[in-house]
Amino acid sequence: SKRYIEPEKRLNDTSFCVVSDPSPAVNVPHFGSSTSEMRFFLQQPVTRREQLFQCRVTRHRNGINMFYTRFTMETDDGRFLMTAKKQRGNKSTHYAISMSRMPSCKDSGDYVGKLRSDFSGLGFTAYGPGSNPAKMDSKLPVAQAMQAVREELCTVRIGASFRGAKARGPRKMAVTIPRVQDQERIECRTLSPETSGLAALQKFDPNGLTHSFHNKVAKWNEKLGAYVLNFNRRVTFPSVKNFQLAAPEDPDNVILQFGRVGRDAFNLDFCYPMSPFQAFAICLSSFDFKLGFD
Repeated sequence: SKRYIEPEKRLNDTSFCVVSDPSPAVNVPHFGSSTSEMRFFLQQPVTRREQLFQCRVTRHRNGINMFYTRFTMETDDGRFLMTAKKQRGNKSTHYAISMSRMPSCKDSGDYVGKLRSDFSGLGFTAYGPGSNPAKMDSKLPVAQAMQAVREELCTVRIGASFRGAKARGPRKMAVTIPRVQDQERIECRTLSPETSGLAALQKFDPNGLTHSFHNKVAKWNEKLGAYVLNFNRRVTFPSVKNFQLAAPEDPDNVILQFGRVGRDAFNLDFCYPMSPFQAFAICLSSFDFKLGFD
C-alpha cells in the first residue's frame, strides 16, 4: 500500500517540515452552551489584531459512508468548531455544515450553512441559512423576500484544463468573499444571483463590494521533480490539495493556507478578512474531483 510517511530530508528540501510552526494563533472564546454566540463567532471575520487562526481539518471516510465523507474542523489545541457532511441524492456536490459533531439538518439550531457546487464541479458557493431565491414565492414583497433569502458568503472557482489535454501543474483557484469594512461584512443577499451574486461579482465588481484572492503560484523544483511552496513548517506531505491564497495586489501576504499533515489530516491557517466558516468552506471545495483535472 502507498506510504504517506516521507523521509525527513525530502520534507525539508521541499519546504515541508515535520516540526510545527510556533507562530502566534487566535484564542477561541469559550461560549459554553450558547449556540447563537458560537454561530456569530464562526461567521464573523477574524479581527485585524489577531495574527493567525490555526486549525486542523480531519477527514472521516470509514465503512459504507466513505463516499459521503464527513469533515471536522478544530483548533490546533483540539477545540471543536464545525462538522461538514457530504449529502446524498444531489446532482452536484453539497456539504451541510453544522456546529454539532454529528451532522445536523438545515432546520436544526446547530446548522451554520452549506457549500454547493455547480454541475461541472469547478464552481462552488457557500451559503448561510435561508431560502434559495429560485424556490421563493414570487408574490412575496421584495423587502420580505430579501430578509428570507440566504446570504452568499464565498465563491470558489477552480481553473480547468483544456478538454482532452492533460492538466499540468497545480490547480488554479480564485476565491471571492463579501468585502469587510470596519470589521463589518457587507451582506450579499440577492434574488438574482446570476447577475448580482458573488459568482457574478467575481467576474465584474465595479463598486468594490468584494475581496478577491488567488492561489499562489508554486515553483518547479528540478531536483525534486515537483512544484513546491513554503508553508512555514505547517505542511508535512506533498499533495495536490495544498494551496495558499493571497490578494493579487499583495501576493506576499498569505491570507489562507491549507495542506496535508497526515493521511486524513490537514492544517488550515487563515487571518483577516476571512471568517472560520468561509475558510472551512473554501477548503472543502478542494476535496472534490474536478472535470479537466487528473
